[in-house]
Amino acid sequence: MRRTLTFRHGYAVDADRLFALVSDLDTLDAISGPWLRFLHLPSGPVVQGQVIDVGVSVFCLFPERPYRMQVVVFDPVARKLRSEESGLGIRKMVHGVQARPDGRHSVLLEHIDIDAGSLTPVVAAFVWIAHKWRHYRRRSLLANDGVPS
Repeated sequence: MRRTLTFRHGYAVDADRLFALVSDLDTLDAISGPWLRFLHLPSGPVVQGQVIDVGVSVFCLFPERPYRMQVVVFDPVARKLRSEESGLGIRKMVHGVQARPDGRHSVLLEHIDIDAGSLTPVVAAFVWIAHKWRHYRRRSLLANDGVPS
């Protein structure tokens, strides 16, 4: 069983600045809490082909579990990023991101395909809530020049 989630969020910055933020691993943990805590996360912008093996704790309460992210597309000119992810009961999650200009501002488009077997509806609900939260955290970071608080 698969589920697809689509998000479209506007930001009051240019698309290059937005893409720099969403493709930087230093901000991933900052925008994911309190829902997820990433452990052993490398630093800096992602690189095409990069395989990122981390530990993830759900709600910072449960023990860390292995999670893998592989960057299959990273195109800073087109401001596109796609990763294939697995772990925490997720067989495969494909997460596509694109930052586009929108007048004087920008819009972030996210497309997430989730396959977690019989847990897909539960995982999709959790991912939906966590990604809505990420939008608010991104807005806060962009207002503070991308510095995690």
